[in-house]
Amino acid sequence: MFGKPQIIKFEQNLCKASVNDNSILFVRVNDIVTNKNAMIEVPLTHRAYVIKGGGDARIYDSGHYDVFDGKKEIKDWKKGFSVEVVYMPKDTDVVILWGTPQRFKYRDEASSEVVNVGARGQFGIHIVNCEQFFRKVVGARSEFDLEDFKKRFGAEVVNEFTDCFLRVVRERKLTYDQFAAEKKEIGERVGEILSESFAKSWGIGLDHFIIEYVGITDEEGKSIDDFAKEAQRQRKLKEYLAELERLDDKKFERDVYLRKLELEDKKAYYDVLKVIGHPSTGGSGGAAAGGQFCAHCGKPVPGAAAFCPNCGKPVVTEKVCEKCGNKNDAGAKFCSSCGNELK
Repeated sequence: MFGKPQIIKFEQNLCKASVNDNSILFVRVNDIVTNKNAMIEVPLTHRAYVIKGGGDARIYDSGHYDVFDGKKEIKDWKKGFSVEVVYMPKDTDVVILWGTPQRFKYRDEASSEVVNVGARGQFGIHIVNCEQFFRKVVGARSEFDLEDFKKRFGAEVVNEFTDCFLRVVRERKLTYDQFAAEKKEIGERVGEILSESFAKSWGIGLDHFIIEYVGITDEEGKSIDDFAKEAQRQRKLKEYLAELERLDDKKFERDVYLRKLELEDKKAYYDVLKVIGHPSTGGSGGAAAGGQFCAHCGKPVPGAAAFCPNCGKPVVTEKVCEKCGNKNDAGAKFCSSCGNELK
C-alpha cells in the first residue's frame, strides 16, 4: 500500500493567505518531498513559479503536476529533496494611487512659456512575466507586504511618468489648456508606454492608467492667457493697419472702415489711432495741437487740457501697471513691460 500521494498546495503558505485574496501578489510554500509520487497543485486563479531542489525553476499554469516529471528525476531523488512554490495571481485587485511629488517643467507650444505641471491618478496591475516578477519583487522575501510594494513600485512609475507624459503631449501637439480635456486619452497612451516598459523590467503590466488631475498653477495660467491676449491684439492691429494702408487713397472707404471698427471693437480702434493719429487731424501718429487722444472716447485732446472737450471726462496721461509699476500710455490695454492687463 502506497497511501495517498503527497500534494503541495497553496493553502500551506505560512501567511495564511486566502486563494481569493488578489491583493496578495505572491505566497511562498516550502516543502520536503516525502515520496516519488509527490504532486504540486496550482489553483485556477494562480500561476506557480516552482524551484526544485534549490536549482531547477519552472512556471506552471493551473492544474496538478508531478514533482518528478521524468524517470531520471525519480531515480536521482533523495530524502530531503526540497520544493519551493511561489504562487502568483493571474488577476489582481491591487490599485495604486500616484502623484508627482514635485511639479515638472513644460514649455507651452503656443506661448513658448515654461510652466510647472503637476499630475495625479491611479492604475491597476497584473503579472505578465512570473520569472521577472520573481527576480524583481519576490526575491528572498518570505511574505508579501502590499504597502511596501505600492510605495516602491508607485515611485518607479512616477519617475518614468514625466518623460512619457511630455512625449505624448508633444506627439499630440497639445497646449497646456488642452491637458484637462485630453487627460483620458493622454492617460491611455502613457499607460501603454509604461506597461510595456515595466513588463520588461518588473514583469508587471499596468491596467487602466488614469490621470485624475493634470494642470499648472493659476498664476502661470493667467500669465499665459495674458500673453495670448496680447499676441492676438497685436495680430488684429496688424490686420487693421494693413487694411487701412490698402485704403490709403480712398478717404471715404477709409473713414467708413474706421467708423465700423470703432463700433465693433473700441479698444482695437484706439490702438489703431495711436499709430495713425485721429482722422480729424488729417495727419498720422499724433493728436491735434501737440496733444493726445482721450482714453475714453478716442477724440483728440489739446496738450494742456485737463478734461476732454468731446466727452468731458478727465484726461488720463498714463497708466501705471499694478504688477510691475511700469508707466504706460493712457490708451494702453496691457503693460509694455510685463504684459499685465491694465485697468
